[in-house]
Amino acid sequence: MMEKRTDPLPAIFVPYAEFFDEDMGAKVPGSISVSDEDGRWLYGCPCGCGTAGALRVAAGEKPAQSPSWLWNGSTEKPTLTPSVHHVGHWHGWLTEGVWLSC
Repeated sequence: MMEKRTDPLPAIFVPYAEFFDEDMGAKVPGSISVSDEDGRWLYGCPCGCGTAGALRVAAGEKPAQSPSWLWNGSTEKPTLTPSVHHVGHWHGWLTEGVWLSC
C-alpha cells in the first residue's frame, strides 16, 4: 500500500477520553492526545483511515529509546522531529501545528 498524500491538516490536542471512537479508532484525523498510561502521544493518522499511532516524545531532548521524537514543547503549534511515518498510510512532518505530507 502506498502512503497517501494529504492537504495540510491542523494538529489538534484532544483529551484522552475523547480521542477514540466506539471501535477504538481515532475520531479525528491529525488529532493528538497524551496517553494516561505512559505519556506517549497518540495521533489520528493524517490520511483519514481512522487508525491511531503512538509516538514517544519529549520536549527539549529526544528520548533515548527508539523510535522517538523531539517535540518543541508547544501544544498550540507542535513540531516534531524527525518525520512521522505511519507505514502504509502516511509519511510527513508535524511542523508548527500542521501535518504536512512528504
